[in-house]
Amino acid sequence: MATTHASGSAAPASVPGSMRIYEYSDMVYWWAIWFAALVCMLLTAAFGESIVIGDKALKVHSSPWVGIGFMAIMFSTLIFTHLRARGIYAIILILSLAVIGLVVHMAIGWTFIWDLVTLVKVHMNLAYYVVTFFISIILWFYITFIHSRFTYGFVNPGEIGWRSPLTGQVENYRPLNFSVVKRSDDIVVHTLLGLRFLGLGTGDIEVKFDVPGGGSQSHVFRNVWRPDVKIGRMEKLIQAR
Repeated sequence: MATTHASGSAAPASVPGSMRIYEYSDMVYWWAIWFAALVCMLLTAAFGESIVIGDKALKVHSSPWVGIGFMAIMFSTLIFTHLRARGIYAIILILSLAVIGLVVHMAIGWTFIWDLVTLVKVHMNLAYYVVTFFISIILWFYITFIHSRFTYGFVNPGEIGWRSPLTGQVENYRPLNFSVVKRSDDIVVHTLLGLRFLGLGTGDIEVKFDVPGGGSQSHVFRNVWRPDVKIGRMEKLIQAR
């Protein structure tokens, strides 16, 4: 059965081979926003032109594609991290985009669409990129390296639980019929924004088990880095009673 340690109680003893499992908010993928802001900031600082608005000189890159590119990356990150396309839904999304592209090509042609896009002039000054960069990287750093440590899962040989260092509370179980699986990946979020091409990648891990004495527990660890590696270690530790 579960045991809960109140504030001030000792945490579970550290066992060789134990592991922690950190889950992250969707804001962990905001690295794409601050990185895009950094690139645009450097481009504007190096190749921007000064324009005067009122009595103040602003530095702006002459190409509208710098601003358009940043907006595309920022909104794509925000949209795809909230609208997930997993498994069959990812295939449906890709097929839908292909059909839409074909219909547009046959109806009006992509040349016409491209001509319309070139009429859009998006220019952001250097200060905009600087402010966006610092705000997004501070939030990303907090979520990635601080907030995620407030509550985390741990696995010791034959034991699984959750701990909150701020309150000192620890909840641990000796699981029966333990199962751990990785949910279907989202192509954009877990593969691209999760940096799988760099050997990382993220995923959602779901654990289910029965509790001695009756009842069951389930939990989903969201946005876990390198989930396949962690699943293998979790199974080995739970089996090592």
